[in-house]
Order: sequence, then structure tokens, then C-alpha cells
Amino acid sequence: MKRILFILFLTIPFIFNTGCEDALEKTPDGTLSMEKILQDYTRTKGLLSVAYGKVYQSRDQIAFVHNTMESMTDNTFTGATYNAYDWHNGALSLSNPVINWPWVSPSERLWPDFWQGIRFANIAIENLPKSTIITNQEKETWIAEARILRCWYYMNLLEFYGPMPWIDFVFAPDYNGWNELVRPTYDEIATTIDQECMSIIKSGVLPNKRTMEETEFVSNAVAYAIRARVLLNNASPLNNPGNDPEKWRRAAAAADDVIKLPEYRLVGMEEYKSLFVGPFRTNVPEIIWRSPSSNKHINNTTGINISSYPYASIPSTWCAMDNPTQELVDCFEMKNGALPVTYNNETHLQVTINPAAAEAGYGESTGDDPYANRDARFYVDILFNGANYGAPTNCTEPVIVESFVGGSHGLGTDILTQTNTTLTGYYCRKDKDVRWFGPNQTGLGPDIHWVFFRLAEFYLNKAEGLCEVNDLEGAKAALNVVRERALQPKIENVPGFENTQAFLRERIRNERRVELCMEGWRFHDQRRWKILDKTNRFVTGMKIVVASKNGDGKPEAFNYERFKIRDYSSYTDKYLVMPIPIDDAKKMTGMTQPEAWR
Repeated sequence: MKRILFILFLTIPFIFNTGCEDALEKTPDGTLSMEKILQDYTRTKGLLSVAYGKVYQSRDQIAFVHNTMESMTDNTFTGATYNAYDWHNGALSLSNPVINWPWVSPSERLWPDFWQGIRFANIAIENLPKSTIITNQEKETWIAEARILRCWYYMNLLEFYGPMPWIDFVFAPDYNGWNELVRPTYDEIATTIDQECMSIIKSGVLPNKRTMEETEFVSNAVAYAIRARVLLNNASPLNNPGNDPEKWRRAAAAADDVIKLPEYRLVGMEEYKSLFVGPFRTNVPEIIWRSPSSNKHINNTTGINISSYPYASIPSTWCAMDNPTQELVDCFEMKNGALPVTYNNETHLQVTINPAAAEAGYGESTGDDPYANRDARFYVDILFNGANYGAPTNCTEPVIVESFVGGSHGLGTDILTQTNTTLTGYYCRKDKDVRWFGPNQTGLGPDIHWVFFRLAEFYLNKAEGLCEVNDLEGAKAALNVVRERALQPKIENVPGFENTQAFLRERIRNERRVELCMEGWRFHDQRRWKILDKTNRFVTGMKIVVASKNGDGKPEAFNYERFKIRDYSSYTDKYLVMPIPIDDAKKMTGMTQPEAWR
């Protein structure tokens, strides 16, 4: 049997270890040649379907089932000794990518999946023009989609592994130039992706937005979005050490191209939940592209266990992972725009309550309620002590969260084994829905879909780019669009506002952390800003204890105590860019490892 030597070099070790039929002669089932495939309509279209096949569909199934990418950051904490535990223990190495599925062989996830996606896209791009069974319009449309998918996989690959050579062809079986492949600069590959996306857009083959019947497929807007995100990464400190302002201008302009698309707009705050929860084929005008697969299982893998619900018999859930940290909670402003606290020391355990936050009602003394009068997104994103989660399916009484010590959803203490209760004092609510639960059953309620691109991101991208070239008025205007949607005051009206680049930079980054929390992008933001050494050394939570009870024996007042959950070792430069897996690195001597791994 022939070995697939035209597979991209990422899978070289797997190629050498696994024999299979030449994919240009045989399909995966070993029955048809490529010539035969191209004479069959369904199988020809299958070339494009395979190219879509490596797009991850679930937010909680990248790092490892119930360990999300967010749990690799300071936004959430996941208990037990799974991948997040190893990651924060400093286990990442040339031979251990950590982000894997141990029960699958090979267990590697990101590196081979992204490269295989590129390979499948290249196979489609190369072979679809040869088909005589599809119309010219179908041919043009499917090739344009495959080209966008190739850019999507490259964008993901670059975010984790740094700049990689642009491969726009299928390797021949006798290809032997692996050692001649070299890393480009980030600007070179970003420019290539920029030009490729604009070429597709200018061809006019695809619409800016697909119909609801085709909404799972990519569009011009997806190409614009990929381009904008890649150019923002290119301008960021990790890839722009000289702080070239032209790169920031390109990033801001690319973000503005997305914003100007007339088919998209931000939804109102009353519709905010519909960004994450609801039927897939529903026109939510802020969403540019999202997963067609339902993620409602995430209620079971990273949700709150409400089996203690006193009004019906509710089955237990599997895990309560992805617990928001106190650091994330502290990023949500009060309604008047004040941040709640300032950290007094490096441990975050001693804080000063900001005067304007105190005026708005914030406090952590006995009897205070630190969760009142906060940014409206806080109540969509976070389940906190006393939160009304709503009523399960076929029930009328709401679930009231009791995350205090001894409460129905109370604080756990064993971070190595405990998985079914919060370890921080909080639960994630953003892409969860209490209607998943019902009497004697689960899996109910509306669908949940992971959002890949939505318009709010690009207002924040534009604000960041303009801020970095000191266009503070433009940056404030873009930032305020997102803030005002969230019913927060304009940035120039927040307590303590300073019309400086440094102040605005920090508040743009904070806004991004709040707006996009639990969506997976904090992992990349921490790296492209090169702030791991400041943010990923430890995380904290809030221990809440009943201070007094009312006449019915129910809690009336609480004590609040910040506590450290654990120290992290995932803050060194080695965590800024992941290394090429060692077996592939040995076979590609022209490719250099990231600087910290040399």
C-alpha cells in the first residue's frame, strides 16, 4: 500500500507509521479513484464537505472534552488532573502538547487537525475544477469556500504555533522537500492571507451573508473576519516587536471593513442571549459564522448541577467545570462604569474598593452584596451566589444559586478530584440554559452554538488598532458602540477617565475580556499581548459563608473572603507560542522552533 506522502508535512510521523491507499486514486473507503469521484455529484461535493470537516464544532472539545481553552487562561478554572491541570503545571514540552485526547491514537489535536484541514481544502481546490458533473457556478462557489476554509485553518494554526509556510497545492507522492520548508515572518504569511481573502471577496462569487438555509457555510463576511483577525495578530506585540504603526492601521482598517458590511449589526442587550442560545437557522444579525452542531451538552460538561432542586426530581450532571475566576468577575464594571476594586498586592487577596464603585453599592463586608448593580453582561455570563437561574423545563419555580459554603451549589475544596461543584464560587452562564434540565430528564431546552465570529469583536479590534496609533477619538468611538449596547456609559464618562493611550488601552483590553469571555479568545489575547507573566501566575475565587439567618432559617447575610485557588507555571515565554511536535521538527530541519523553544 502506498503512503500518503502528499499529506502536509505536519503529519509526517503519522504518515510514516500508517499505510493507506493513495488518496488521489482511492477514497477513504478504498473503493473509488479520484476520476470516479469527480464523475459522481454527491462524492464531488463530498470533497468540500471533507474540507469543512476539521472545523471544531464544540467549545469544550478542543483542549479535552470538558477542559475548554478558557480554562487554560485566567478567566476560568477547571478542577481535576486533566489537561488544564497539566497545562498550568508547566507540562507543555516538545514531546507533550498537553492539548490532546489521550484515549485517541494519535492523541495529538491541534497541529495535525489544522494541517489536515489545509490539506483537505487543497485537495478540493485542486480537483473540483476537473469535475464535469457539477455546474460552473457550483464549481466557482465550492472552490471559493475551500479557499476561505484554507485561510481559516491557517489562522488557527498561526494563533497557536506562529507563522507557517503557505501551502496552496497537494504534495505529490514523491515530494522530498520537507527540509526546504522554512518559516516566513508573521507579516509575510499575514499578507498572503490578506491577499487571498481579498481575492476571494473581489471575485464576487460568494455573498456577504448566506441565507438561513446555507448559514453553516462560509461567506465573504467570514473572509473579511479571518483577514481582520490575522492582521490584528500581526500588529500585536507578540508579532510586532518594533510596534510598527502601519500594521495597527492595517488591522483597524480591516476591522472597519467588517463593520461596514450592511448585512450585520449588533443586537440589543435584550437579545444578547440569542447570540449563544437558540435555533441555528435563526437570523441573529450580529453573528457572522457559528458552529452548526448543537453544543447543548455543555450544560452537562461545564454547567451547574441543580439536582438539589426541591420542586422536582432533576438528574445530576456530569461536571461543573469552567468556573469563572474572581479575576474575571472583577472585570465587570458597576453600572456607573466604575471597576469594583484595585488590587493592593500581587496575590489579589487584598483589594481597595474603588470609591465610585462603593457609591454604586459595591462592598465585600458582612451583609454586602458585591453582585448588585453590575454591568448587564454580568447577569448573562456569570452564575453567582443568589442568582436567579430561571425555571427548568416543565417547572415553574426558579433555581436560586447557592454557591456559599454548605449551599446547594456550594464551594468545593479539593481541586484535584472535585468536578461537580464550583471551585471558585461561580459558574458559567453565558452559553448555558436552565431549560436543559427537566423532571427526571436532561438534554432539553434550546440548542446552543459556539460562535466563531460576531460583529462586536471587530468594533473592539478597531478600537485597539486605533488606540495603538494614538487615534484616541476614533478608538473611543469604536469602543463606545460595544459599551453602549451593554448599557454601560461611554468610556469618557466612567469614573477616573483619563484621555491617554495607556488608560484607553487597559480599558479596551478589559472590555474585550468582558465582552468575549467564555468564547475562547482570551487564550490568544494573553499571548499576542505578551502578558502571560502578569496574568497567568495564579487564580483566585470568592469564599462565601453564611453570617446570619432570618426567622425561616434561610441565609440573610454573608461574609466574603477572597482566596487563592492555586499557583500556575504556564506564564513563561514557552507558553507564548507552542512548539512544533518533536517528531515533525526532526524531519523538517529548515523549520525553526519558536525562540523560547530553541
